Amino acid sequence: MRHGLRLAAVVAAFAVTGTARAAQRSLAIDRGVVQSVGPGQIVLRELDGSTVALTVGNGTRVRLNGLPALITDIQPGFVAAVLHNGSAPARLVRAFGRVQLATATGQVAAASATAITVRLATGQTATFRITARTVIRVRGLPAGPAAIRAGRPVTVVHTQAGEARRIAVRALRI
Repeated sequence: MRHGLRLAAVVAAFAVTGTARAAQRSLAIDRGVVQSVGPGQIVLRELDGSTVALTVGNGTRVRLNGLPALITDIQPGFVAAVLHNGSAPARLVRAFGRVQLATATGQVAAASATAITVRLATGQTATFRITARTVIRVRGLPAGPAAIRAGRPVTVVHTQAGEARRIAVRALRI
């Protein structure tokens, strides 16, 4: 009886392994230059000149220059590899490229541990995500998000996707 249970366990293990291998065989990787990125898809021009649109979803992991990112951080012109299973949402998008940074200057309208809202000189507001990559300095000294106070003059260096890379809170002028 014990041998019958062992045999059943071995057969079950091979069946699971065979199924896992079959699933891995159906995975494909498309590589190319990013043509466009939207909330639901990424379009690549592959090395052979063809264009392919691949679906991305909430479960898609995204890496930019080796670091976790959002799909909106990926810009046209970047090189990307997309791991997917047919028309199902991609499992992984790995992209590489130089991230274009912009600067916003104004006064802090609101701040939390994860975001800063800046009132610009035009009167409009802009909100930026604070991530683990964000470097915060208050009067030139390293600080955390708790040190950002409403009404203080600030300069935010950010990505086009709205991630704050550097926040410099300046001293109030009297």
